[in-house]
Amino acid sequence: MPRPAHHADDSATLFQNPWQTPEEPAGDLNTRSSSSSTNWLWGLPALLGNIPIEWAKDLAGHNQSLINVVKPDFDASDTSKDAVKATWLGHASFLVEFPVQEDSEPPIRVLFDPIFSERAGPSAWTGIRRRLPAPCSIPELPEFNFVLISHNHYDHLDLPSIQEIFRIRGTDVVFLVPLGVKSYILACGIPTDQVHELDWWDEISLPAIGSSSPELILNFVCVPAQHTSGRSVMDKCTTLWCGWAVKQLTTTATQLGARIYHAGDTGYMGTNGACPAFGEIGERCGPFDLAMLPIWRGGTLSFVSQLGLRLTHHPLLSAMHASPADAVAIHRAVRARHSLGMHFATFAGTDVEALEPIIELMQAREVAGLRDWMEIGGIGVVDVGRTVEIRPSGDE
Repeated sequence: MPRPAHHADDSATLFQNPWQTPEEPAGDLNTRSSSSSTNWLWGLPALLGNIPIEWAKDLAGHNQSLINVVKPDFDASDTSKDAVKATWLGHASFLVEFPVQEDSEPPIRVLFDPIFSERAGPSAWTGIRRRLPAPCSIPELPEFNFVLISHNHYDHLDLPSIQEIFRIRGTDVVFLVPLGVKSYILACGIPTDQVHELDWWDEISLPAIGSSSPELILNFVCVPAQHTSGRSVMDKCTTLWCGWAVKQLTTTATQLGARIYHAGDTGYMGTNGACPAFGEIGERCGPFDLAMLPIWRGGTLSFVSQLGLRLTHHPLLSAMHASPADAVAIHRAVRARHSLGMHFATFAGTDVEALEPIIELMQAREVAGLRDWMEIGGIGVVDVGRTVEIRPSGDE
């Protein structure tokens, strides 16, 4: 059997984007500033010489507001049990609660890419620092059943958060990760039977631990993303990256099973145009009641904005990180009824860098003729800590 196109070797220990993307300078933008080594600094002038930089924009004339951090009120919407409830916890982290199918059953919740640490890096003293605090602590979260990780970059796989989750939830939580990431979870002391490792397009249906109810089963599909992986300059692309499509399985024709999509961290444009994976995700797993889409780069190059500069949407960066306009295109390609922007503001270097993605998203949304996230077919942003409610459509 031929190896999948996204496998770069026969042992599933090296991966690649199967669509043509711009060549990256030596090293990885996502691991350079996260590495404990400072050798990457010597290559910084050459790196920045490949990426157009300009003076930061003057955003004084725009009426959009910065993202705030609010304390989540997880009990405020207890009466609306027929809705998907998604709480943005900052960066790419979301807690999603699925509709309750039976009043006697507890809700089933999924936690995506949790990061509660002050820094995204190899230690508590290195790596990029948060601009926005986490809206709550892990012990303050309501009970959740699954933790899904998109890839092993420090701002998506935060091992202190994983360790704290296991300390609190113990054997009552299951972790789903892409190929190669399971070893990180096991190193936190988590038993192997609580961790499932998947390749692109692998799927698995799982009940909430301790439940025998068929109403508490979710179907998880590990879907493609256009990105990279690595936690140092030595392990680039040795583990897989992905997004997640999650469907609530139902037992009767009258029940509406919710579908959600978390894109992880992904680019959209390649050398030959748009990445075809998103249309395939929409066809195979959509339509989605809710999609969570990245709209900006991570904080690795946030120091650029601290210098009063900005990075343009260079093809190299756009191949790995979706712009707001790209997010609008992904929203349409995956057939999302509602989409929320993520992966911005939390690790931004300045207020200007935190505000620019919001302004660009509003502009791209207007060009596309779309409305805000609460309208069907809409896309937008919310404050960190806010919970949104969306009733599933049941459409196929």
